[in-house]
Amino acid sequence: MPLYLAFLWHMHQPNYILRGRASLPWVRLHAIKNYLHMAELLRDYPRIHATFNLVPCLLEQIIAYLEGSTSDRHLDLSRKGQWSSEEGRYLLANFLNLDEERIRVYPRYYELWRLRKGRQPFRESDLRDLVAWFNLAWIDSRRLEKDEVLRSLVEKGQGFTAADVEAILAKQMEMMGRIIPLYQELKEGGQVELTTSPYYHPILPLLVDSHSAREASPELQVPPFSHPEDAAEQIRQALEFHRLIFGQEPAGLWPPEGAVGEGILPLLAGKVKWIASDEEVLAKSLGIAIERDKRGGVINPQVLYQPYLLEKAPSLAIIFRDRYLSDRIGFVYEKWPPKSAAEDLMARLRKIRENLPEDGRPYLVPIILDGENPWSKYEDNGDPFLRHLYSLLSQEEEIQTVTVSEYLAHHQPREKIGHLFTSSWIDHNLKIWIGEPAQNQAWEYLRRTREALLSWQRDYAPADIETMGRAWQEIYAAEGSDWFWWYCSRNRSPEEAILDETFRGHLANVFVLMGVPIPDWLKEPIEKPR
Repeated sequence: MPLYLAFLWHMHQPNYILRGRASLPWVRLHAIKNYLHMAELLRDYPRIHATFNLVPCLLEQIIAYLEGSTSDRHLDLSRKGQWSSEEGRYLLANFLNLDEERIRVYPRYYELWRLRKGRQPFRESDLRDLVAWFNLAWIDSRRLEKDEVLRSLVEKGQGFTAADVEAILAKQMEMMGRIIPLYQELKEGGQVELTTSPYYHPILPLLVDSHSAREASPELQVPPFSHPEDAAEQIRQALEFHRLIFGQEPAGLWPPEGAVGEGILPLLAGKVKWIASDEEVLAKSLGIAIERDKRGGVINPQVLYQPYLLEKAPSLAIIFRDRYLSDRIGFVYEKWPPKSAAEDLMARLRKIRENLPEDGRPYLVPIILDGENPWSKYEDNGDPFLRHLYSLLSQEEEIQTVTVSEYLAHHQPREKIGHLFTSSWIDHNLKIWIGEPAQNQAWEYLRRTREALLSWQRDYAPADIETMGRAWQEIYAAEGSDWFWWYCSRNRSPEEAILDETFRGHLANVFVLMGVPIPDWLKEPIEKPR
């Protein structure tokens, strides 16, 4: 019997859109760099099956760009013919923030990078070349080679015109327009399974009861927040949206950040057939250790490499990712030659098969990680690594890639979990989203705003159902995991102020929609420790 291998590539961005404009450009830029590329690449290897998790608020933002109902400052400035001094400073601060290795590939872009590093003045023509190259460099390099218009612009190299930039941006929109249809095509062909997450990517256990974080971290100081009805609504909206976009509800759901616990099971039972989390969650739930040898191989592989049923939700299966293998793709192989990395992963998969008992049982290795973030540090956006890996797997008879639902359709779980430990795929706890002063302040602001909306709803909302619905969507958007992630002292970003403004902006919109003044406490930034 072959060893079954399930890739789950997770695609996600938070809801950046405030009042019709995205505060950051990452949905658009990852769309032209990763979302389309990952699907096109897989299509080239029809024997490789994989699962993609597409978060609804990501797809919603892609659609908004295509409909022209949203934009972002990077895009707006790219479309301008001339720039003020302040706008020029913004371009210099933001249009060279790629890895140096990616910039170095293109001589003119690298020349501009060195010009900026040397603090040399930029002429108008330099700024236009900078805008052109920023928007070109974010496009998947294979697209730059294959597309005649883009290839000619790359060959032109410098002296770009406003019309050239418009042509680049038009190609970006064309690429974004192909994303959803291609995933649908791969799904219909049976090569891909599409799954979802709660609409705005919240940490489900914390919505159900913030104090559940203490199961993994008893010492944690957490503010009160317990709204399972919000978690249920985010799940409901996600399933409905997925059905509208792809024609049917998904069989699987990725709980954001692999965060699970007993409290979320009643919300999922009967709604989906399977969920997933991390191997440390399995270990904590079973009260055992996932033991590994010096090379990272699992000593008790039959424990990890199988799905489980949940006693509190007997119709719901759960799989647990191999953290070691997933993290090698996410954080280790980026430093390796692509072929060596792919061959190393294949060797480890073969070793797993050798170490499993010869009992005739079908074992499943889940490799689950972000499908967009790892590739920025890989050679050529991860393309050589993934192509070599998919090629090797296509030729391998004893390792078979499957979607999760393909596997479960033929191999039902044999074991049960009596108590699902509350934690996530990060350090098997929830501390990255709650417990620190800035995080707790954000949860408190969310609680206050939600209570204000409930009060308004009782008094006024029946006369304005549409406005009430829009206000609740702002609450749900503010419940997304990313805001609390960036309030953690462990995580740093040059965009922290923008992320803070976006989180508070969603809450401020609730008061605007209610027609009342925005509270003073919501106007001040949430400061996190340095």
